[in-house]
Amino acid sequence: MEKFKKNLRLFMVIGLVAMMGLTACEKDDDEDEIMETEEETIVDIASSDDSYSTLVQALEKADLASTLKGDGPFTVFAPTNAAFESLLEDLGVGSLDDLSADQLEPILLYHVVSGKVMSSDLSNGYVPTLSPGPGDTQASLLVNTDEGVMLNSSSSVTSADIEADNGVIHEIDKVLMPPNVVDMAINNSNFSTLVDAVVKAELADTLSSEGPFTVFAPTNAAFEDLLTELGASSLDDLSKEALMPILMYHVVSGNVLSSDLSSGRVTTLNGNDIDVDVSSSVMINGKSSVTATDIQGTNGVIHVIDKVLLPEDAPKNIVETASSDEQFSTLVDALVKADLASTLEGEGPFTVFAPTNDAFGDLLSELGASSLDDLTAEQLEPILLYHVVSGKVMSGDLSNGYVSTLSPGPGSTNTTLLVNTEDGVTLNGNTSVTTPDIDTYNGVIHVVDKVLLPPTVVDIAINNSNFSTLVDAVVKAELDGTLSGDGPITVFAPTNEAFEALFNQMEGVSGIGDLSKEDLTPILKYHVVDGNVRSGDLSSGNVETLNGDIQVDVGDENVTINTDATVTAVDIQGTNGVVHVIDKVLIPSSE
Repeated sequence: MEKFKKNLRLFMVIGLVAMMGLTACEKDDDEDEIMETEEETIVDIASSDDSYSTLVQALEKADLASTLKGDGPFTVFAPTNAAFESLLEDLGVGSLDDLSADQLEPILLYHVVSGKVMSSDLSNGYVPTLSPGPGDTQASLLVNTDEGVMLNSSSSVTSADIEADNGVIHEIDKVLMPPNVVDMAINNSNFSTLVDAVVKAELADTLSSEGPFTVFAPTNAAFEDLLTELGASSLDDLSKEALMPILMYHVVSGNVLSSDLSSGRVTTLNGNDIDVDVSSSVMINGKSSVTATDIQGTNGVIHVIDKVLLPEDAPKNIVETASSDEQFSTLVDALVKADLASTLEGEGPFTVFAPTNDAFGDLLSELGASSLDDLTAEQLEPILLYHVVSGKVMSGDLSNGYVSTLSPGPGSTNTTLLVNTEDGVTLNGNTSVTTPDIDTYNGVIHVVDKVLLPPTVVDIAINNSNFSTLVDAVVKAELDGTLSGDGPITVFAPTNEAFEALFNQMEGVSGIGDLSKEDLTPILKYHVVDGNVRSGDLSSGNVETLNGDIQVDVGDENVTINTDATVTAVDIQGTNGVVHVIDKVLIPSSE
């Protein structure tokens, strides 16, 4: 009995071990099946189908088979053997043996897109492939799903959604060749007019060369608009010579992606600049919008635009803008004679108050001159610079007050210009801006109806109605000639209100007419200091005037003269001195 029990236990153990062995074998078989399933990569699937044997051979030769066996996922547009035979025939070669690995690699990678993209997820537009473009870019592939799936308008997907564990295969009937910028235009029917123009201008070979190029490509609609503007019915009405400069004006050297664009001027292969503005959307020359970007080819990139660019619309600097407008011909002649044209062609920015030909005609008549030939460059230079302000100041940014021009005053100073915006824009009380805000790439032009002359301190007072009483006093005292001399001098100039307060304090005096030359002369000279003393040069202490000392007190908040006269505006610079405005007339001591 005991022996039976032992045998029973032995049989049970043997049975259990056998069952475990069977289970382990089943498990191993299952794992083998799983392993076999996991091996179904894109290359495995292609290798198992004879219609892709040439593709597999090409992948192996280009050392890309291992790549497409990787994790991916990848989307592969797989040409059939027949597609490869057509390619070899087109290339004039007998077999893949006639193509090197280096030749095959970019072609094959042009059929690969990163990610698993099923046919239902494809849509009209461009997708980046793994085929390299210039730098770190990838060549783009045009997809059209309007009627089936078409690639680059030449290759059809004949069998879609062949799934692999690391991606998906879509069978195609033609081998895709990585396109240059000309090929990309040819492949897209929206650029057919552009292609016709490039061919007619004999630029196809140029734009198919190594590059790289950046092409701003107008659509067919953009060309239609141009032809309408030109009164032409088709490209047949335009010659090669007419088309070439227009087309070259759309091409920039280098592979400039949209992320590399910035606002500013860019020189085209035409030699003229385009003006790029990326402040909101991307605009070219303020007229043409970029509607699609970064269509990458092997020798450059295309950005689509909705208007044809014309060289005559190229951004102009101030001198070029003035030169293109006949009403500024005298101004341009003057700038050239004074050797200032190159200055205003510089980066700037500048604001130029530009006198018309009529304004110069009036000036010449006043000076008793018949033409610019009667004026020297030395005479013209300060006059012209008095019309130029540093910076780009649009009319809406102008305000009442004085601005510094580029015209020199004593020492290292610059003469000032009086601006009044209460009723339009008036300069120095007598010159009107007739056309504002003519934009240029290095500044802005405001047209004026009178030539501005750099002012002396007397002119500064004459030009500002707030100093009309001071002017009357200077004239009555016969000091206008003296104060218009070489100087330099510093004038503390009382306003009309200051004179009015003085008259109220003087018995029997209602105005300048009640004071004699002898009364006025010592008072006026008491406001004049020898030298061009700017506000930054003032310091507390006695300052000698042309008629005794004044006491200057430079405080933290203001400057006072003789305790009770406050300086309210400073550094109004003239050619022979500087004016500081005060709110009280200074009276010299009677001693």
